[in-house]
Amino acid sequence: MTPSHGAAAAAASSSAGAGRRAATFAGASVFLSRSLVAPEVYDAVHDALRLNGAEVFLCADPARTGPLDFHVISSSSHERFADLRAKGCNLLGPQCILSCAKEHRFLPKQGYTCCLAMDGVKILCSGFEKDEKAKIEQLVTAMGGTLQNKAYTDANFVIAKDVLAAKYKWAVNTLKKPIVSRNWLEQCWIEHRVVPHEPYRIPPFSGLNICITKLNTNGGSWQK
Repeated sequence: MTPSHGAAAAAASSSAGAGRRAATFAGASVFLSRSLVAPEVYDAVHDALRLNGAEVFLCADPARTGPLDFHVISSSSHERFADLRAKGCNLLGPQCILSCAKEHRFLPKQGYTCCLAMDGVKILCSGFEKDEKAKIEQLVTAMGGTLQNKAYTDANFVIAKDVLAAKYKWAVNTLKKPIVSRNWLEQCWIEHRVVPHEPYRIPPFSGLNICITKLNTNGGSWQK
């Protein structure tokens, strides 16, 4: 899950201009190891950091876990990810750094931020088991979004398991915002953007068992 070379180059070019205007990342110590970052974005990320005032270390140092210490890693599926998180390292994805440089924002400090695709987006989920909800929260927050614990009317999207979810009827009748499946969130994660929600809307009979009895076919045939 790495950004395309073209997008990375464009963001790096933008960050170069930003670096001349202001040191957006001043005070940040960023550890950028080639073993943790995809080669096609490594140079763009390095330029974005350096030109925006970050102190860049071309290595990995898990012992550095201060509030202004950041570690760049290509993906949460990287073999070193779990170990770095367990040691308390603040992890950033390449797309997050490029976006912050382009938008002149300081680097986020929330454990792990993959990208800013859901920055400002509020998500409500319903119908999931505890472990499923925890995974949804990880994806939402890693993309800069917020997972709401209660049914607030400022939610932008509702992720429901099916139409039997506790908040489904409320979302349909009161919230009137898109109600989507978990697949929508996972696609957003893959593409580093909020993808169109229409293909992922919850079907009206999702999760229901419908029994039909004494059906009068009026002389016709019935096929299961």
